[in-house]
Amino acid sequence: MALMRETPERALRDGMVRQTSCYPLIPYSNRIAQGRFSFEGVEHRLALNFGDHPHSIHGNAWQKPWEVMEADEAHCRLVLVHRPEGDEARGWPFAYRAEQLFDLSPAGLTLTLSLENEDRRAMPAGLGLHPFFPKRPGVRLQFAAERVFPNGEESLPMDAVSIPSDWNYRTMRELGEPRLDNCFAGWDGMARIAYVEERIALSIEANPLFGHLVVYVPTGRDFFAVEPVSHMNDAINRPNPTVHGLKVLKPGERLTAQVRFRVEILS
Repeated sequence: MALMRETPERALRDGMVRQTSCYPLIPYSNRIAQGRFSFEGVEHRLALNFGDHPHSIHGNAWQKPWEVMEADEAHCRLVLVHRPEGDEARGWPFAYRAEQLFDLSPAGLTLTLSLENEDRRAMPAGLGLHPFFPKRPGVRLQFAAERVFPNGEESLPMDAVSIPSDWNYRTMRELGEPRLDNCFAGWDGMARIAYVEERIALSIEANPLFGHLVVYVPTGRDFFAVEPVSHMNDAINRPNPTVHGLKVLKPGERLTAQVRFRVEILS
């Protein structure tokens, strides 16, 4: 059985990234309000890259072709080099190099993401991963976090609050229909998805860089997402963005982090 959402052939043929099993969030996660931010005294305006959605979303790496540098049955390395020239500057105004490294083993998958600042200036930076999972009957979820950011108008986060009972998955329980599309802070880097009827589980183990977790459970759909990310939604527009997980990379500096997916047979 598939433990991640299967990608339709049509999605591969037509480049429909949001219908794939997983894609990277580089060089930032989730939304930047109205595609605008200020960094080191310079105002930047990004392309609104998701139809009529009013914000820039998930960076630009998920919408660009990556080069396959190495590949065999158990290993793959993808590279993306971004240069902010012409219209590309609307995707992201800083030069960077990103890599995705996939390593399969009998126990599961390890995915390593890296982002290097190749600009002459410092740049704000973040990493994230957007895997989708099948929402089968009886699927269960478990993860622990300290607080959650409720969304206000236009899907932007308000101040963090204690996690309400409907969104509390500290103890393994049925996923249900919690109407979640929110970022959790103080995540401990562990999550677990259990398909009880099929007697199989998938654990997610993320490096400490991923101190936030976005959980997306759309109502009435056959999938959900559990997304390890480095920072809160729209962190770049907060008064102290680094407090909320956003990093600042000097020229030549790099962020690297891993997410491990491990398979377990339930007794």
